[in-house]
Amino acid sequence: MFTIVINSIIIFVFIMKEIKFYNNYKVQSLYGRYIINESIEPVITKYSFNIAGYSVNNLPVYSLMYGNGDIKILLWSQMHGNESTSTKALFDLLSFLENYGKELKSKISLKIIPILNPDGAKNYTRENFNNIDLNRDAQNLTQPESKILRNIYDDFKPDFCFNLHDQRTMYSLDNFNSSVISFSSPSVDKIKSETNSRILSMQIISSIYEKMNNIIPGNVGRYSDEFNINCVGDTFQNLETPTILFESGHYKNDYQREISRKFVCLGLIYALKAILNSKIDYKKYYQIPENKKQLCDIKIINIKVKKDSGYKKTNMSIMFNEKLNLLEKKIEFIPVIFEVGKIHEIKGHLTINFSKIDKIFNLNASSSISQITDYIDKLRNIH
Repeated sequence: MFTIVINSIIIFVFIMKEIKFYNNYKVQSLYGRYIINESIEPVITKYSFNIAGYSVNNLPVYSLMYGNGDIKILLWSQMHGNESTSTKALFDLLSFLENYGKELKSKISLKIIPILNPDGAKNYTRENFNNIDLNRDAQNLTQPESKILRNIYDDFKPDFCFNLHDQRTMYSLDNFNSSVISFSSPSVDKIKSETNSRILSMQIISSIYEKMNNIIPGNVGRYSDEFNINCVGDTFQNLETPTILFESGHYKNDYQREISRKFVCLGLIYALKAILNSKIDYKKYYQIPENKKQLCDIKIINIKVKKDSGYKKTNMSIMFNEKLNLLEKKIEFIPVIFEVGKIHEIKGHLTINFSKIDKIFNLNASSSISQITDYIDKLRNIH
């Protein structure tokens, strides 16, 4: 009996170590939303890395190899330069494997491109230096960064691909829960045929969901799998490589995506384990709740706005525009009025009731948004 109890404890610790010891293996030097080549260069030197090529503006695109197993997995992040959460999570993953995942390291070989779009990362833009969305360039391959990824894919011949992105704060799930992380198996055609590669990626996603939904129940979703052959994921899935889209989302008050990175890291760990062990029914993929767009950053109710005849009470949603403060090398969150009127189907990550505020706001005045935000104490904590 004593032996059984001890074994159970060992098994429990083994299963939970990726959660229990996260702060031990988290790469503390990577922080915030503004992650560029200079951010990762002190970290990447710990691994076997090289320069895979150069961006439009002649910045190096780094790649690294990790592991010595037979199963080959290609992972890339910051294809969109302003989507940096997964870059942090990738280095957390490597740190986990080094400290707690030696059994995984011996079975897999990872080819990682931490920042595919270094120009976009430096300028904090979705597009590259030529204002091209690299995730719409998979067929034409007009950009050097697109060619780098495709060349690595062709040379490495991965068994699986992980396509890592961020999603906006507006994404929700059932009951207006925030979509903290979501996954998708890219389609191979408009009717979303169940090819062998797609079935396998759906199976892996189903396994990830089963574990992640126990950790953050109601906050794990399924991202759109509408077909677009110009997208990299759709292209690689068409080439019969099982491909998984990761979308990092918003956790309450986590505008730096420091909590989200943890869940992306866990998702990556569970994906690797699923590749090695999962026997789950792939059709469970269709039971994962789909993302909706039902959230705003701030919802204001009962605000008085100026009208010709006086004023009226209404509701308002505010979204943040992300702006690079290059001097301080950080991202600022600029509030913008998104919608005014009946917004019952929208919930705020923060909701403020203005019913006790007597001031009447003139929304036509350029100063209106700053006046409104003066009344929102919570906004100060977002930065």
